[in-house]
Amino acid sequence: MTLSFDGHDLESLFTCGEPQISILDAQPDLREVGGRNGAAFVGMTYGTASVAFDIAALGDAATRRAAFSTLGAWLMVDEPKALVLPDTPDRYYLAVPSGALDLSRAIDAELTQLAFELTDPVAYGATRTATLGSSGTVDITVGGTAPTMLNVTATSAYRDSTSLVWGVQVDNGDYAHVATGSNAARKVVINGDNRSCTLTGNNTPIVMTKDSDWLVLEPGAHTVTRDNGTGTATLSWTERWY
Repeated sequence: MTLSFDGHDLESLFTCGEPQISILDAQPDLREVGGRNGAAFVGMTYGTASVAFDIAALGDAATRRAAFSTLGAWLMVDEPKALVLPDTPDRYYLAVPSGALDLSRAIDAELTQLAFELTDPVAYGATRTATLGSSGTVDITVGGTAPTMLNVTATSAYRDSTSLVWGVQVDNGDYAHVATGSNAARKVVINGDNRSCTLTGNNTPIVMTKDSDWLVLEPGAHTVTRDNGTGTATLSWTERWY
């Protein structure tokens, strides 16, 4: 069994029990409508989820206290970190610690329950890449069961001489375009994961054109096209799982 948080192997310090996980907290958006029974369904999201498992520190009192002291340092994070569970070692959840550690003592052991709140209830898997080459088109297959974001990095992007923008399009639908402001080759990064765009080598923040969208990839097959400008690009996305 493998349990880790923020890259720290929890089983290197503790004997860990089976995680109890609460996932897929469905939160339908229902609205009352005058003059009709029931409610109108507007949409649905998944709320936060939780994971909890028992841990036991073994050894003499000094050894146990040292283990919990180290654990305290591991848990003091300033943003959600990767939590890897033993049933899905190839995936991780974004999590933060939750609640107090109420210790119960036994002979040469101290036991408690360690809990985490999953800020994103969707698990993250492998990050995949593809090259958008000189042909201007590439077919990709997105694994997982949940939508993911497309990231695009072009180290030498030349804008289109007519539209004056460089960009890509997915399945002849949504597209992401940026105005490079120069006829010369520029580095363009469109990061769908953190909703940011940067231009040139010093990563100057820019915005996409008003009619652009962050590119969401549903699981399955897609065709990505460089629909404006020239220059190769690297595409990347992270598989996500409900």
